[in-house]
Amino acid sequence: MDRAVFMTFNDFSSVVNQLKNEADLSLYRSDNYETPFAEVSEVGADEYALYNDSPFLALMIGDRAEGERVLGKGQRDLTRSDRKGFVDIRYGGEDEEALGASTFLGDPSETEKKVSSCLVRILKKVANKGVTFADGTVSKIPDNYYWTDAALQSGKNWHYFLGRGVRKIQNKEPGMVPKQAELKGERSRSRMGP
Repeated sequence: MDRAVFMTFNDFSSVVNQLKNEADLSLYRSDNYETPFAEVSEVGADEYALYNDSPFLALMIGDRAEGERVLGKGQRDLTRSDRKGFVDIRYGGEDEEALGASTFLGDPSETEKKVSSCLVRILKKVANKGVTFADGTVSKIPDNYYWTDAALQSGKNWHYFLGRGVRKIQNKEPGMVPKQAELKGERSRSRMGP
């Protein structure tokens, strides 16, 4: 599973919480490499600074019965087999210039199938599919990326990875744009009804 979505933090918290509830799974978070994973009830809309300013924060979703494999362990202590049955979730972040892509990544498993199916249902309701490179580069990869109305309305550049430190200057450059922005108005009106 590999899903990328350009969205604001409010969209991110809403999608993750809806995913947790609809798939009936649990969230596990480690705030940095030293902090062990703990179960969290939700991604709070008031936790923007934590998710945006912590590049080493790790969030996973999985079955509560499998939680013992990750609970109490630090990020460095988790093996690939410990991660089996969990999907990694990362908020892409944002600064004054750009939004990074939020990602949902997982190895094949029953949980991954459940999360993928549920996530696609949610994204069909709240997001649009397809972006392209702003410079015209042709690639099929971003055809499967999603974006939300709020990401478009933010007026920010979109980059798969948000530049930090010396690479922050790259956030000023256009990265990706909606593939069919001209259809966006029609989709928004159809979701809201007549």
